[in-house]
Amino acid sequence: MVQQINSFNNVNKAVSFGVQNVASGKNSSVSSNKSPFEEGCLLPYNLANIVPIRTKLKTQDEQNMYAKVFSALQNNPEYSVSPMDNVSVAAKLDSLLKSGKLLSSQSNDGTTTLKNLYDILLTPRCLGLNNVKILAQVIDVLYEPSIITQNFGDISKDIKNKILSSEDIAQSIKANPDLMDVEGSGTCVAASVEFHIANKHPAEFARWVSGLTSQRQEVEQKVRLEALSKNILDAITFLDIFEAKQKNFNFDYSTLSLKPDEGAYIRAQVQDKHWDKGERTIVDVLMQSTLMQLGSQESYDSLTDIRGGKFSSNPQGLVETEKTFIESIVENNEKMSIRYQKVDDNQNLVGWECDFGKIEKHIIDTLNIGEDVIIGYVLTNETSGKTKNVSYVNTPDNAPNKIINGHEITIVGYKTDKNGKVTFICNDTDDDKSQLIEYSADFLIPKIHHAAYPVSIIEDDLALIEAQQMAA
Repeated sequence: MVQQINSFNNVNKAVSFGVQNVASGKNSSVSSNKSPFEEGCLLPYNLANIVPIRTKLKTQDEQNMYAKVFSALQNNPEYSVSPMDNVSVAAKLDSLLKSGKLLSSQSNDGTTTLKNLYDILLTPRCLGLNNVKILAQVIDVLYEPSIITQNFGDISKDIKNKILSSEDIAQSIKANPDLMDVEGSGTCVAASVEFHIANKHPAEFARWVSGLTSQRQEVEQKVRLEALSKNILDAITFLDIFEAKQKNFNFDYSTLSLKPDEGAYIRAQVQDKHWDKGERTIVDVLMQSTLMQLGSQESYDSLTDIRGGKFSSNPQGLVETEKTFIESIVENNEKMSIRYQKVDDNQNLVGWECDFGKIEKHIIDTLNIGEDVIIGYVLTNETSGKTKNVSYVNTPDNAPNKIINGHEITIVGYKTDKNGKVTFICNDTDDDKSQLIEYSADFLIPKIHHAAYPVSIIEDDLALIEAQQMAA
């Protein structure tokens, strides 16, 4: 699903998040050039800023917290073995300790992964959610972030009837209950950011889940205004435009209240009782709803996967500006989105803003400093293989370069063969695979519409591209 390109010129001039926006919606289901990533193989990340890790419990508090979490998992038959892979969840906890993820303190408030897992276990959860079940789901994700999916679960007729009996349900849903039958979700941006948090910031991931499943049903995020723009007034304007819920504010930072929409908790309760393998877990539902709300100016409805908001006329997905806003909030660091493709008013791909070697360099430079790169790619009739159909007719809607689909995936690493050819190692939240996949750079790069990077990586190139666009 591809949204129409929308310009929001006042915002884009104020904050360098991009000039145009392309939809980020359902998966295009590309299967060519994919191969399963060999589990256990050392990724050639070539990290330049590795953070020191701790793999030993040092304090009595840490030892006590670990013992209680381990015991709760080991001694609970219902949740002791993961339904994802039939592996002991307690064994996964031990693996998180040995990898350094468990004692990581790279969270917004400085708490460790272990401390947040302990809080999930010992503090009452909302809506009767089971503490150990939520704990186990978080550990599953941190052990293997690629299990995160954007695939909605189904809602049975009996549960639909209960939902429809509520006075708080939107009239549009009551008039058309089938809106709750979401077959292909538009949460690929949110799911990709969820994956990124779990992959790079395990303590932060556990902190978010702890807050969203708590009786407060929120997570507080302290955001530096400079993470949105070096111009503080522009940063304030951006928070206002996105209708971010601010709890505290000064001219250095703002504390945001991040929450899922109400429908997310209904979805979470459905998944609590009726989850099937391959569907979103409780954790996925609440994380993705929170990120969708943040990006869509608090306009998202989890029951229908439909959003409103200022930036897009399409009811599904998030656009480039919204994606970059989310990434900057999550990272607490300014991200800049660079749009590589030239797209005309009729949604035809007509060229690129820079050569493919430059795009490859942007991605590799970012991976080399230890960051993921979430990219938005598009498919045209030609690149989707549609033009190979013998019954294909070349019309304006079926022109070879007509964009027909868009999707977001995350590049987490790369490798180079003896001839210098690059292969990117990626995560796709909508490919029904619980493992990483590979794309050659030659295959993927021409399809990339946009990607967001740390400012230091692309600032000079972005200024040059924008100057060229203005001149054109």
